[in-house]
Amino acid sequence: MIAKISSTENLGGALGYNFKKVEKGEANILLAAELYQDREGRYTMEEVLADMEALIPKKCRTKKTVFHCSLNPHPDEKLSDETLMQIAKEYMETLGYGNQPYIVFKHNDIAREHIHIVSLRVDGEGKKINDRFEKRRSKQITDTLERKYDLIPSSKVTDKAMKETPKIDTTRGNIKEQVASTLRMVLKHYRFCSLGELNAVLSKYNLAVEEVKTEYRGKRYDGLVYVPTDDKGNKVSTPIHASDIGRGVGYAAVQNKMQKSKQMVKPLIPAVRRKVLEVMRTSPQTEERLRQRLEEQGLCVVIRKNEGGRIYGITFIDDEKGIAFNGSRLGKGYTANKFNEYFSNPEKNPFLDESLYGKIDTTFQQQMQTIQSDEQESDNLVDELIDDMVGESFSSSGNDDWKEAAWQRKLRRQSKISLQRRKR
Repeated sequence: MIAKISSTENLGGALGYNFKKVEKGEANILLAAELYQDREGRYTMEEVLADMEALIPKKCRTKKTVFHCSLNPHPDEKLSDETLMQIAKEYMETLGYGNQPYIVFKHNDIAREHIHIVSLRVDGEGKKINDRFEKRRSKQITDTLERKYDLIPSSKVTDKAMKETPKIDTTRGNIKEQVASTLRMVLKHYRFCSLGELNAVLSKYNLAVEEVKTEYRGKRYDGLVYVPTDDKGNKVSTPIHASDIGRGVGYAAVQNKMQKSKQMVKPLIPAVRRKVLEVMRTSPQTEERLRQRLEEQGLCVVIRKNEGGRIYGITFIDDEKGIAFNGSRLGKGYTANKFNEYFSNPEKNPFLDESLYGKIDTTFQQQMQTIQSDEQESDNLVDELIDDMVGESFSSSGNDDWKEAAWQRKLRRQSKISLQRRKR
């Protein structure tokens, strides 16, 4: 089960989005806590909005007073309303919103049933509910709920999306649609700090990204284009500009993801570095043997060569954790030049040099224990970033996410227009 949390100052927009679904028969109200109910036992948009607004102090210093969350079980889960209600109660209670007014909606407009919760981030005195490490705590809560109610783990969702995403095949047509689907999966599930690392991941799906710089009327513009390739990395179709694909895949969005990733993936570097070093100290001799040994460690490697056969780039990818590291990011001893040096003369293994890489552990078991310890410590640090990137949708196309986001933007615009009219 995956939770997607957001905060906003637009209470009307958050409630309006969900009540519009109710009006269309695409959602129903499962539960409401500390909110007014009319004589017929119903909750209306106007009454819930007025009730919640009345609980927000006029001189409240917190701007984003609204808590909006969606809880998404695995698509294969078929949970009863009673179970969903209990999950919502326990989730809100454990997260610290148990005494807050909140309302729970069950959405059934798509095959993947899920619930939305709208609440307030401040209490009756205007004091903000503690949101320190909120997304990290939320992940821990959903993991606990998965175990308690024997739910399909959210990690299975990521694995399924990766396995079911095919390579780009230009002979099947709908190239832009194929590219968009692949990009949504990759940008959602992988962390990368450079376009080179992103390209290494995309190459697994016969896709490449290129940066385009243009100048118009003295002003510089940066952009991205995506190019379908064959298994050898050769271009096989016309480049597609990011703006023709949609939100979230353009230059600014990708740059933002890279900046977010840089600090969050740092704790994972030691474990990956140690795995690579363990493999290289066994002297794999050939690139194919290197790939096999790294796969045993849960890593895959993408090696880039020039026309002369010289290695000029190497990237290590952990599909389970969704990370990609260029060799240089692991350290000076793991650059492309170092691997080129090794494969040019495998008999002379630079990775055995203790002055550069440290002492060789006495046993493989000792080393793996250290790796597992590092990974356990780093997992909590990347949970928050993973939650941000995963989003709500489990579908292969991701269209449902985009529809919901577009609808929320429309409601916000309508709310602003209405407010401007009132001021006039």
